[in-house]
Amino acid sequence: MKALFIIACMAIPAIGIAGEQAVHVHGTAQMDVVVDGKKVLLRLESPADNFLSFEHAPKSDYEKTKLKDATAQLQFAANMVALNADCKSSPPIITMPNFGMAEHSDIKVEYTFECSNQPTQIKLPMWQNFAAFKALSVNLATEQGQKQLTLKPGQVLDLK
Repeated sequence: MKALFIIACMAIPAIGIAGEQAVHVHGTAQMDVVVDGKKVLLRLESPADNFLSFEHAPKSDYEKTKLKDATAQLQFAANMVALNADCKSSPPIITMPNFGMAEHSDIKVEYTFECSNQPTQIKLPMWQNFAAFKALSVNLATEQGQKQLTLKPGQVLDLK
């Protein structure tokens, strides 16, 4: 099982390339999910606009507060995803944009979960916490195989 987890983690970037849609589209994001038994790896890459409503270096106090608040929310996996199993999340890996280096800015976050039983569904509180998300392109790798899905606000990710 550990081998499947490692192979799937390495294969996810290739899945994204094979089915890649527009690289940077506001309102959309790319999520890669690997489920290996009781372990789940989840990576999300999104335009910063979906979290902040802007993609430039924060200028006003309002924008600085939005950046601080979004960063704080991303620290807690439960603000983004909710697995239907008893799972513990490792500290997230969050990559905030280096504003000013490019025309577009992205935010990347990775969560790793160790669960007491295998999850079968992931709810997405991100739909409520960050209303700018309008679609989520998901690359899913499980022991049953790989597939790509597109989710809309309110939908959940079925891991079966």
